[in-house]
Order: sequence, then C-alpha cells, then structure tokens
Amino acid sequence: MAVYTIKKGNEFYLFLNGNLIYKRWIKEQYSLIFDVMAYSNQTLKSYSEN
Repeated sequence: MAVYTIKKGNEFYLFLNGNLIYKRWIKEQYSLIFDVMAYSNQTLKSYSEN
C-alpha cells in the first residue's frame, strides 16, 4: 500500500495507491474526501462485515 502526499501552494493532496483520496485547501480550512471506504475507520473490514 503506497501512501504519499503533495502540498502545492494552498492545496494538500493525499494519494493511496495512485488514487486521490483526500484534498484540502489549507487557508480556507475546507476539504473533500473522494473515497470514503479508503479513508474511514472501517477500511480493514470487508463489505460482508458491514
């Protein structure tokens, strides 16, 4: 599992395995989550367990 971040100006990006998971605008304190399953507390559970 490859996790990496990029900070470009006012924007912060979080990638997991090459897919954009999370984006945040630092000055405005606004953020978007693009993949809820990859960023939730139930990430390690299977769909049948949920």
